[in-house]
Amino acid sequence: MINQSAMVSSAFLHQRPEIAENFLKAMIESIAFSFAPKNKPAVVKTILRRLKADQSAAEEGYEDLLRAVEKKPFPSIEGLRNAQRLMKIRTPKIGEVKVEPLIDAAIMRRLEESGFIDRAYAAQGIKP
Repeated sequence: MINQSAMVSSAFLHQRPEIAENFLKAMIESIAFSFAPKNKPAVVKTILRRLKADQSAAEEGYEDLLRAVEKKPFPSIEGLRNAQRLMKIRTPKIGEVKVEPLIDAAIMRRLEESGFIDRAYAAQGIKP
């Protein structure tokens, strides 16, 4: 499935790529923050507050987050195909859409190649 994603129209991506890039940078930094053991109390506290969970559920949610969230959230064609498979049950025309052209990983590749992702994790004291 698709664990985390960011979706914008192709027009927006071409007109305002800096917004999409800054959003992805913030998302990567927040993931890195969440994965750092030193930040576990802050993350659990946020889960408690935002999801109105009890301590046990918040702790379990934090562990689920560590298992489910991709450290480097590149788009997944397989995940999108799986979502499409589930959505076409309700809306059959969705099955006709080719998913490959819907994914543009250029910004993520640029962030990876520039070392931004590794630096975000290193800033939190962890390896990506």
